Amino acid sequence: MPRKIRAAITDILIREPAIRVYGAVDETFLGRFLEQLKPLRGHTEPLVFELSTTGGDADLARRIAEEIRLCREVAGMDLYFVGKAMVYSAGVMIMAAFPTPRRFLSRDAVLLIHAWQIEKEIRFSGSLNVCASNAHDFLAELDVARKLEHQTFSDLVQGTDLSYEQLSEQVNKADWYLLAEEAAGLGLVNGLV
Repeated sequence: MPRKIRAAITDILIREPAIRVYGAVDETFLGRFLEQLKPLRGHTEPLVFELSTTGGDADLARRIAEEIRLCREVAGMDLYFVGKAMVYSAGVMIMAAFPTPRRFLSRDAVLLIHAWQIEKEIRFSGSLNVCASNAHDFLAELDVARKLEHQTFSDLVQGTDLSYEQLSEQVNKADWYLLAEEAAGLGLVNGLV
C-alpha cells in the first residue's frame, strides 16, 4: 500500500470511534449499536466502528451486519471496522459486512470463526401429519440457515487469499482461532493497528 494512502487510513483509524460496541451480542448490544448509529446517518466523512465481543446471537449479528451494509451501499457512508481484543463468532459475522479494505484488527485481537450451530430439542406429538409438518419446518429452518452461513462466509472471504471452500473445510473440522497477524496474512483484514 502506498505510504500516502497508509497515512490517510492511519489518520482515520486513530480517531475516536464513532460507534463502539463491546460485550455479548444480544438485544442490549443491538440497542447500543442502533443508538450510536442514529446521529451518524447521512455523514459522508470516514467513520470508525470498533468492536470487541465474545460472540452471541447470530440473528442479531445478522441484523447489525445488514444495517452496516445498508449504510454503506444505500446511504453511501464510509465505514471502517476495527476489531479489538476478541472478535468471536457473531462478531466475525458483523466484520464480514465490511469490505476487506475497510477491515482492521488491533495487534492483540483474536478471531473465532466456526460453522454455524444450532441447539434445539424437537419433540413430536400428535398426528402423523402434524409431526411430518413439524419435521418439514425444522428442515426448512436448517436449509435457510445453511444458505445464510454460505452468504456470510462468502462475504468474509471476498477479496482475500482464502477461498470459501478452504474456510468451510477449516471451520467444519473445528473452531478456528486466528491471531490478528494470521488474519492479516490471509487477507481477512487490511492491516493491524
